[in-house]
Amino acid sequence: MPDSALTTASYRHVQRISRRSGSNFYHSFWLLPRGKRNAMCALYAFARITDDIGDCHEPSALRKRWLDWWRQTTALNLISDAPTDHVTLAPGIATDTSDWPIDLNQRAREILPALRDTTRRFEIPTRYLLEIVDGVLADQQKTRFDTYEQLEHYCYLVASAVGLACLHIWEFKDPLPIRAAIDCGLAFQLTNILRDISEDARRGRIYLPRQHYAQHGLCEDDLLDPRGDDRLGCLIEDEIRRAKTLYASGWSVWDSLGQDGRPMFSMMWRTYRRLLDRIAEDPRAVATRRVRLTTGERLGLVSRHFLTPMFRRLPVPPREVVEATS
Repeated sequence: MPDSALTTASYRHVQRISRRSGSNFYHSFWLLPRGKRNAMCALYAFARITDDIGDCHEPSALRKRWLDWWRQTTALNLISDAPTDHVTLAPGIATDTSDWPIDLNQRAREILPALRDTTRRFEIPTRYLLEIVDGVLADQQKTRFDTYEQLEHYCYLVASAVGLACLHIWEFKDPLPIRAAIDCGLAFQLTNILRDISEDARRGRIYLPRQHYAQHGLCEDDLLDPRGDDRLGCLIEDEIRRAKTLYASGWSVWDSLGQDGRPMFSMMWRTYRRLLDRIAEDPRAVATRRVRLTTGERLGLVSRHFLTPMFRRLPVPPREVVEATS
């Protein structure tokens, strides 16, 4: 249990932030025992607020300054041996931020004690948390990628680093399956990128690398004003094949996971992999809309993981992995 009143109160705050987010991700926490569920709330709340800072409607220079402060404050509290009943705030912003779009000082006091307790209990390397901030910082500075390697690095920061932190909470048998975990995060993020092509275009962002879309005769304007033509369809099909290989690699995380973490990992993997299949049914559709799973599909996935007899009947490895590796 938390060893200070401040930490106990902080866990209540991160639970509230996670619950109010409305994210389907939050509901999957209930597949975990209470202690690990609370730890996931701390990790999620930290990532949520970090994203909120990056997405707020303020000038980019100001967002970057706030993110730099948030990163420094996070490091000060996770790396130092400060008492558990104290939160250290980095210098550089006002002492009173209550009238700001995001009350940074208050959020730090609410979230960081629980995050500090979580990282210590589950031995999560601090670098993973700082890399989450680095991913949001990268989004402020770069809206184009020339090469696939650049995209891989970005996906590592915004997705794989989160997954590696999750593995410590879920627990695993040594050695940590780092390559598989990185591939899994990359597969999830690549699926998000394909799903959000039209939405990102409206924000002036292109996440697919120039190296790939240029091979299909596409230019930036074709991605900023996407049309469901053959060129885009072929590009999406190429990315889907790449993602399927990453999903197959990512599934091998399963072999190292403890029993507590397997249901949540399975539900996340199968949900994202099912979404990729939906995109593959009509690759050109991403030009005009955000492809989603149906309510029935989502409920089916949830029931198969929350009902133990159904979970035990799920194929391991999934048929998608068998098909990709056969």
